[in-house]
Amino acid sequence: MTDAIEPRGAALLLAAGGSTRFGSDKRKLLFNEVPLLSYVVALYERVCPRVLVVVKPGDESIQGLVNGPCEWVVARDANVGMSRSIAAGMRALGSAPPWVIIGLADMPYVSPDTVSQIACTLDAGAVIARPRSSGRAGNPVGFNSRLFSPLMNLNGDRGARALIDGCIGDVVDVEVRDQGIFRDIDRPADIT
Repeated sequence: MTDAIEPRGAALLLAAGGSTRFGSDKRKLLFNEVPLLSYVVALYERVCPRVLVVVKPGDESIQGLVNGPCEWVVARDANVGMSRSIAAGMRALGSAPPWVIIGLADMPYVSPDTVSQIACTLDAGAVIARPRSSGRAGNPVGFNSRLFSPLMNLNGDRGARALIDGCIGDVVDVEVRDQGIFRDIDRPADIT
């Protein structure tokens, strides 16, 4: 009997938003009896040996919400857009891991199986791996280390979408039955 191969990459969780539509800091929201941020970090820790959480300046107190060995990254210019959070996280990640999965800290409905499938697809050599269900792509999205430099240099508020669009021939769509890849928590009504 052969043991399963452990994923070798990292997860980068974006948690530097302002929660303006939610009305309060949603990272502190209790979700399945733990703070939302803690729940999402634990979800990725089940698959990735290294998890980095990107926050904005002044978020030091948020670190107490997570019981785990995650790494904290402050995106000094997070207010400029999601791309700056990704760039800060990628600079902190460095070039050691073979891939990274970029997830959103307000998407607790993503299945760990989906994260695992993305990790396995990256381990098999994919340049970009993203989940797809019902003909639509969702989150999180994984990137091979070949794209780390472009990820470190992202600008604007579209995150990595322009990079994905520019490399569309290198995208592997991972078919899943996980509607959590489309569900984030923007407003209190999004919690079920």
